[in-house]
Amino acid sequence: MTNRKELSISNVTAPDRPRLPVAPLDFSPPEPIWRYRRPLASDGIARSIHTQLLPQVGLALRSMSFPNTPAPADPAAPFEVQQFTLLILGSDERAAFAYVENLISRGTPTDLIFLNLLAPVARRLGVMWEEDTTDFANVTLGVSRLQRILRHVGENYLEANDVQRIGAVLLTTIPGEQHSFGLAMVAEFFRHDGWDICTGPFGSRRELTSLVAERWFDLVGFSITNDRRLDELKRLIQDVRRESRNRRIGVILGGPILLDRPELANVLGADLSATDGAHAPQLARALLPMLKGRG
Repeated sequence: MTNRKELSISNVTAPDRPRLPVAPLDFSPPEPIWRYRRPLASDGIARSIHTQLLPQVGLALRSMSFPNTPAPADPAAPFEVQQFTLLILGSDERAAFAYVENLISRGTPTDLIFLNLLAPVARRLGVMWEEDTTDFANVTLGVSRLQRILRHVGENYLEANDVQRIGAVLLTTIPGEQHSFGLAMVAEFFRHDGWDICTGPFGSRRELTSLVAERWFDLVGFSITNDRRLDELKRLIQDVRRESRNRRIGVILGGPILLDRPELANVLGADLSATDGAHAPQLARALLPMLKGRG
């Protein structure tokens, strides 16, 4: 097993580093996900970092749940999680992008890159922060790079299915909680399936309910990382249903906690739960006809 305390750039010898293209690359993809952006309150930034972001980032990254997709059979395209972690934390951001570009050029499926490379590295960053083998600044830098790579691959290599537009979905967390890298990845799966995507974050219940009252959404998906605010989520789901512009709006729950507690969907008033982020769009697609049949 890899000793995470050994994760440092100095431990990687020259032959272990991937060969990278010399040509300069432009990694400024357009934003594929529409986000609601509330006005920033400067006096709350520091407080939010200390009271919300720092305690939650490690848990959010470690608790991401994704399907157990097998590693690619082609030995020419291995997923070197430790090596890619070093690139993500390194001084040259282009090296991490080039590593992923190299995998794609070899024919590695993008969904495997998402699930077997980007997601494990995000989890590893969370573990490293919890074990104090890296600091918060490095975790923030690493997650930011992972998100840019995710958007770049999703925008340039994941073309939406050539089908009629399915619907609009809002993917978020309980207001006040930080969005996880896993939620951003699920959003890319929905976009690839033909959905119009919106994500938060939302600082309050009113911000979220005001949005669903103003904009039409077929579905709202909530990501749950723990069981500390379930009562609040139940009330929020009731508020969404009551104030939504779409009187037949559907509600989906996702997150690793649902593996052990699948009954939460019924308890909290949701329509279904999805423990597999890659298959959540198909479950949502199957739910739509049932929502239209509601009185």
